[in-house]
This record gives sequence, structure tokens and C-alpha cells, in this order.
Amino acid sequence: MNRIPSRTRFVALALAALPLGACSAGSSPDALAGKLQAALGKGDFKAARALANLDDAPADVHFFYLDMVRECGSEATCTVKAEATSAEACSSIRENAAKIALKADGCLVITSMAKDGSGSGTMKLPFVNRDGDYKVATIGYSAEELAALRAKTSETLLNELFSKGLRDSGSGELRTDWATASSRLPADGGAPGKAFVAQTRAMAAAIDAGDPDAAMRSGGELAAFLFRDKEYDGMPIPLATRQQRLQLQGLRVLRDVSVSGGYQLGETAVLLIEARDGIGWAVHGPIVLAQSGEHWDKAGDNLVSLPPGC
Repeated sequence: MNRIPSRTRFVALALAALPLGACSAGSSPDALAGKLQAALGKGDFKAARALANLDDAPADVHFFYLDMVRECGSEATCTVKAEATSAEACSSIRENAAKIALKADGCLVITSMAKDGSGSGTMKLPFVNRDGDYKVATIGYSAEELAALRAKTSETLLNELFSKGLRDSGSGELRTDWATASSRLPADGGAPGKAFVAQTRAMAAAIDAGDPDAAMRSGGELAAFLFRDKEYDGMPIPLATRQQRLQLQGLRVLRDVSVSGGYQLGETAVLLIEARDGIGWAVHGPIVLAQSGEHWDKAGDNLVSLPPGC
């Protein structure tokens, strides 16, 4: 359950960067809180989704919001309370909303306690009032932001990534000389590119089949961990739980990946890719992969995702 505080940071950062959207859901903040708590208690994705405008939100926002629903419906007991924007509990929401001159009308404070007593956490979500209707606020792109993202080519994104530096797989030092120190890969990305494309195809097939065993075998250490069939204490994880995790991860898994070259330095590779994610957005730019045996795990990226039609 320690992942919930990290989501709190994600929501705050996202709110600082992008505008909010909203539509009808509840006639008061307390009514909205009650509806969300009911949805969380049942692990009801459909009901929870109806309380937030996710239509213009990127895949990660879909995932983080709905994964909260999964956790609260299975692994934790969650309570939801509505707070006014002026309340101390909403301070982070208030401060970040101010950065984009946007008035959030309050926040929902979701407190969780793991059913096995292993941990607790808090997540804060802004809500807005539009003509007396309240709804969880989510992020989306303005027309100006979409235009700026469209203008970023893969080469531009690659230069940004290299200028920030990448960790050397051997020494761990931050290197900003990747453009000259690394070896250029062929158009298909060479061995890393072929392996990554094969992994993403295998993962997509596993998601479509609802097969967490196949997903667990489709990639490196990350896939093996996310879709594992046993907990650390050896207790088996129910198939339905694993399938639910697979369904949610599928929202942001890359599909239809094509590679147009890349770079390699030691056990780290940077590939230039085009793909789409699980909600159908187009994705392009550089992705950083770290070698793990015969597999290549994602270690970072500077990707741009754009909604359909953009």
C-alpha cells in the first residue's frame, strides 16, 4: 500500500502542468465522496470512472485512478472525505492549482489501510463544481499544449534525453556524452530493438487473452514481478486478481511498436519508437532499455503521447 502516497505526488505534479476537465456526477461534495467510497468498496471500475472525466486524460492517469479502485476493492479498506479548498488537507492541491490560475473547488481525501495491516496511505484528488454538479477533476491537454507536443519530433526528444544525461550501466555515473560515446544501432534497433518488439507483441497477446502466465513470461524482471503467481511468502495470488492487474496495466502497455534506429552503450539501449498505448493514443520518441538476460526492461523514456486525431 505504500504506492498510494506516490500517486498523491503524481496527481499534484500533473495538476500543476495541465488543465482540468469535469462534468456531472454529484450535487454536493459529500455526495461525490459517498459515491466514490461506494465504488471503491466494491472495486467497481465503471462506477468510479463515471465520477471522473477521463476522456481527455493520458493512459497513466487512467491507470493510476483505476488502480486505486482495484486496491481499495481488494487489498485495502478505503474511506473518502470531501474537504474545502481552504482546508489544510487540500494545501497541495490548492498550491498546484494556483500555478495554472485554476480554481479547484475542493479535494477528496482517500485514506487507505491494507487489510493485512501491512501499510496505509493517503491520496488526494481535486474536484470541481460546474453549475452545481461535482466531479473528480482529471488532467487533459489544452490546444496550445497539443500543438507544442505535435511539434516535438523523435530527434528533438532524443536530444532532450541525451542532454539530461543517462546513467552508465557499469559505473552508475550520469553521462551526457551519449550521442558520441554510444554505438549507433541499425534501423531495426539491432538485437535490443528486435527483442523489445517481440516482448511488446507477446505482452499485447497476453493482455488480449487475459493470460497473466503468458504476461509473466513475456518480458524481463518487471513483467515477472507485476504478473507473478505467488507473493513473497509463497501464498498463491488468485487468478482473478492477476487478470485484473493485467487489465489495468494494459491501459498503458505499448502496442504495435516500430523501431527507427537507436543507440547502445554497454547494457543500456535507447530506441526511437512509434507505437500506441492501451487507450489508443499515438506514442513516439526515445525509450531507454536496460538489459536483463535475454530481455530488455524499460528504464526510462522521453516519449510523447497524443490522442487520436492529433
